[in-house]
Amino acid sequence: MRIGCGFKLHRIKGHDYVYFWHYENDGRGRKQIQEYVGPARDESARGEAMRRMGAYYDRCLAEIQRRRSLLSRAART
Repeated sequence: MRIGCGFKLHRIKGHDYVYFWHYENDGRGRKQIQEYVGPARDESARGEAMRRMGAYYDRCLAEIQRRRSLLSRAART
């Protein structure tokens, strides 16, 4: 399981843009996805990238807890 996310700036024609990156299953494994969020000068774009990071880690924690629960149940049988 590959866990990770963040945001990075891409400079295009002299302007900076915020992209949110994260890992996703693609059927064969995990791959890195980059999603456009907005222009870097826009404070709401940076806030949105941080919100997406928090949501990603919330999903990861839920998945880890689900797997841990399955492991605990299997160990009791």
